[in-house]
Amino acid sequence: MTRNGISIRTQKAPNDDDENRSCVGSSLDSSLHHPFRAWWYVAFNNDYGALAGTYVFEGNGEKCILYLRQDRTFAQEFHRSGELHKSEGHWHRYGVSHVSFSNEFLKLSGEEMNAAGEAHGEFGKTLGIFTYLVLAPLPNGPQFHKKLFR
Repeated sequence: MTRNGISIRTQKAPNDDDENRSCVGSSLDSSLHHPFRAWWYVAFNNDYGALAGTYVFEGNGEKCILYLRQDRTFAQEFHRSGELHKSEGHWHRYGVSHVSFSNEFLKLSGEEMNAAGEAHGEFGKTLGIFTYLVLAPLPNGPQFHKKLFR
């Protein structure tokens, strides 16, 4: 608009609806963003603390309970043919999700050892949340599932 040779620009005054819309939009974005960040942290956290816990394998007439500790030690209870065998040793995580166990690890049926005679495998997560461990041969070796509760 022009008045007396002077150009005047008018702006629409903001109303309450515009402000509420932007607040709702940002809080909606924020509320969707935080659960995704939490899931991302759990899904891609493969440090010793996150992987530590109790893992159970049952198959081939065997039951194995594996206690992985945050201090990189493990305890194993292995039931085969009505006999209980126990061992303790160390575990080492390498790469993104691989693991190897010291020679004290008791071998399960169908499991393959590496060249150094150590048990080894890989961690995975179902839906990025529920941790499991597959021993070699990957991906079809013995599979342990992490217990959610003690």
